[in-house]
Amino acid sequence: MGDIRAILLHADATAGSATRLEIARQVAARHGAAVTALFGATVDTSRLSSAYSAGAVLGSGASEWDALSRDDARADLQQRCIGEGPEVRWFDIVADSIAHGFIAEAHYADLLVVGQQSPGEPSGGAPAGFVESVILESGKPTLVVPPEPRAGSFGERALIAWNGSAQAARAVTGALPLLRHAREVHVATWSRHPVAAPFSGGDLAAFLRGHGVEAVLHRREASSHVGQELATLAASLRADLVVMGCYGHSRTAQRVLGGATRSVLAGLPVPMLMAH
Repeated sequence: MGDIRAILLHADATAGSATRLEIARQVAARHGAAVTALFGATVDTSRLSSAYSAGAVLGSGASEWDALSRDDARADLQQRCIGEGPEVRWFDIVADSIAHGFIAEAHYADLLVVGQQSPGEPSGGAPAGFVESVILESGKPTLVVPPEPRAGSFGERALIAWNGSAQAARAVTGALPLLRHAREVHVATWSRHPVAAPFSGGDLAAFLRGHGVEAVLHRREASSHVGQELATLAASLRADLVVMGCYGHSRTAQRVLGGATRSVLAGLPVPMLMAH
């Protein structure tokens, strides 16, 4: 991947939007990139249902409240962009599903920034399965940002989960501009044998070195709990960026993720750059 020039951010009415807006602007400032924000938030259907059942007593108050709350959230995010720092262009996702509209716009970006989702997320956020859809269908490196990252920094201590797969390779390639700015880069593998190119014997450390990135290797035995062990290692290294492939496939009616992917997406408190 070359330099990052175009960043596409998903913004919504949840508190985590402010965190990923800040990170998107940090990356933009560091790389001279432009930021486009697409605001798309789910509607609180329970509030709408109560409004309909109350009839003339409540009128359209609930739907108006929901619209106002989303407008207020958007206005607050836009206010944070006033002053120094990269400019952000704002657009609303309209006349389309949030996922479909965002993925269509993603074709014109170098890096996507979305929020980590958890089961039972409150209204005002992205629809269920949004992050999985974006990673599996956009073809772009995607930075998944938790609402409250554990570290106070971003991109200074990176940890790469490496298994030699196409997905991991795409994630590393997408992360190269970020890795070049990191103070520490670590590579973790879970395998009985060294993970290397089958004919030349080249490994990821040599590949990274060719791109001006020095990395420390952490070899682990093969495990069925890679997601948990990755989280433990990230905590011990105080990593503020994890790079890994997203394993799964998209079908018409369902999206199936690998165990490690599902585990880290569910709750790793570190920004994750992922690719499929």
